[in-house]
Amino acid sequence: MNQENISLPPSENVTALSSFDISTKVVMSVAYGIIFPAALLGNASIIYLVFKMPSMRSLTNMLLVNMCVANLLVTLFAMPYSTLHLYIQYNWLPGNLGNVTCKLTHFLYALSIAASIFALLLISLDRYYAVLHPFQRRPLLLRSRRLASIIIWFFSFVCMTPYLFQFRVIEYRSYFFCMVNWSPLDTVVASRTYYITVFVLLYSLPLLIIGLAYSLIGKHLWQRKIPGQQTLSNKRVAQRSKCKVVRMLIIVVVVFALCWIPAHLMHFLSYFQREKYFSLHPLVLLMAFWLCHANSAISPWLFLVMHHNFRQGIRRLIKGRYFQYSPQQSSASTQCTRGHSLVERQGTLKTNRRNISGKKRTVL
Repeated sequence: MNQENISLPPSENVTALSSFDISTKVVMSVAYGIIFPAALLGNASIIYLVFKMPSMRSLTNMLLVNMCVANLLVTLFAMPYSTLHLYIQYNWLPGNLGNVTCKLTHFLYALSIAASIFALLLISLDRYYAVLHPFQRRPLLLRSRRLASIIIWFFSFVCMTPYLFQFRVIEYRSYFFCMVNWSPLDTVVASRTYYITVFVLLYSLPLLIIGLAYSLIGKHLWQRKIPGQQTLSNKRVAQRSKCKVVRMLIIVVVVFALCWIPAHLMHFLSYFQREKYFSLHPLVLLMAFWLCHANSAISPWLFLVMHHNFRQGIRRLIKGRYFQYSPQQSSASTQCTRGHSLVERQGTLKTNRRNISGKKRTVL
């Protein structure tokens, strides 16, 4: 195998990065120990609530479920691998098993990233049409939950298929590495080209579209006039409501950008300025990639905290109401409600009759 066509760190840095100091291991282990349960609980809660409550199975929430599934892939594959990397570093399994695990680990992680971003993109477009064009016929992609899910994972698979070909296990100086090898293409040129393509399609362009969509939504909500007579109290309430909506939209966009820009910066340095990349402290590199993993834990909790229906669902979930739910209870509750309503209506009729009788007597 041509060693010159393999994306390896410089030989002097292989030894330098082959082990981390104790403080780096402790900091990163604690960091992943925080986001792993948060990501697992947050994403699983959203998926459970959407499928448990039929009223929440809207297109937006189903797109959110796709994002949560992608986040769970990051949680179950990328986070454990990154934690394990602290202790085994660049070592990998040899042979066919090593090649399969090398390809699948990186592919599933990349697949989840693409699916998360495509889901967030479709959510922003769905909200754009819902707020600015509520009576306009939407594109088919935004009318079918099943089609939207298929499109998300299909394009994610297409964009990240090269990971199944570029990653492979190679032996170098008695070490086995899971590295990038674009043979027969030039590995450096191919890696840079692919990185730029992914950066544009899966970061810059989606961020631009998401930011534009939410900016138009915020502008529309800010300029919308409240029907009826305007009073000082109404204006204050409307102003507060508009500020909350705009603040939430800004938070969603800013969190997305901040979580991913450090990792993209590290990738840029690794492809275009390798000397500077390997001169950075290992903790800086690890924290940059930890932050993009942390997005899988932050994003579901943003929706759980900011979305009223999810907040109510979490409260009921904590109280155990959903676990005790059954059709018989629902039927009994409905019948009980109907019974109370009938009694109230009968009582109201009796009261009205008494009032009418009293008026007649007064007149007489």
